[in-house]
Amino acid sequence: MKKIVVYAACVLFLALLCRHTAACADAVRAALKLCLFSALPSLFPFFAAGSLAVSTGLAGACGRLLAPLMRTCFHLPGCGAAALALGFLGGYPAGARMAADLWHAGLCTREEASCLAACCNNTGPAFLIGLCGGGLFHSLRAGVFLYLVHIAAALLTAFVLRPKSRPPAAAAPASEELPLFHCLTRSVLSAGRSCLMIGAFLLFFSVVLCLLRQTGVLPAAAATLTPLLAPLGLSSRGVTAVLTGCVELTQGLAALSAEAGCLSARLTAVSFVCAFGSLSVLFQTAAAAEGLSFQRCVCGKCVHACFAALLCALTLLLLPGARFV
Repeated sequence: MKKIVVYAACVLFLALLCRHTAACADAVRAALKLCLFSALPSLFPFFAAGSLAVSTGLAGACGRLLAPLMRTCFHLPGCGAAALALGFLGGYPAGARMAADLWHAGLCTREEASCLAACCNNTGPAFLIGLCGGGLFHSLRAGVFLYLVHIAAALLTAFVLRPKSRPPAAAAPASEELPLFHCLTRSVLSAGRSCLMIGAFLLFFSVVLCLLRQTGVLPAAAATLTPLLAPLGLSSRGVTAVLTGCVELTQGLAALSAEAGCLSARLTAVSFVCAFGSLSVLFQTAAAAEGLSFQRCVCGKCVHACFAALLCALTLLLLPGARFV
């Protein structure tokens, strides 16, 4: 029965591609432009830096310094602090990819790396402060606020989803000393492969989003959810933007214009969507962090999104006079 459903879905997908060929081609062209001029140029340096930090032993050195804090608060080895920092600075899925690198290097177990990937797969400051704050709200202050909420929600997620027991306070396993040239070469090639996978998923989900629009599924879902979310201050256009962002992030954020609802509702919606990251980001994470628990990553993003929306809404409720424009 499961195979029949999969086969039927494949046939339906192919039929829709044939029916909406021109629209899908336009969607791919727009997504390709986004990949080449925005997403990949910003991600590639952080991918290479994260892999280089692991292969040269920098992550292990940081782990020895931060081991007590990470073990006590999050029940994770100290080397996880490097992945957390990279996730906060480089954006997704850089942190999750480094978590996988730590596991492959023998610095943590698969369970620890999966827990780490669930909470360090975050939006970077350039995206939240620059694109969301400066571009969407025309306010760097709003971007900084969203970024601080994002970090707080990620740390709460790490605390809630931490392993049941602390890792043993054992010395990190000895690793083979590799020449810097070899480390650099391997890091750059690995970063390039990850960028290709991420670009492919971004293109694919842009097509999926296009088909959801063309077939009327997205407008119908928005019409159904609008009465439920209207009390929160989101208009029909805002609900459509949130659903769009849950499939492909950048297009959803672009749709959260001034007509999408009041300022506090839009800030909360952006906080939720950026923390969840979209289906596109989830599959990018699965590709970048191959071998780790995908279910744990999905659970982490859902919890992170709920915490981010809740913290944003509560802060705006407690500080009604805060100005972001």
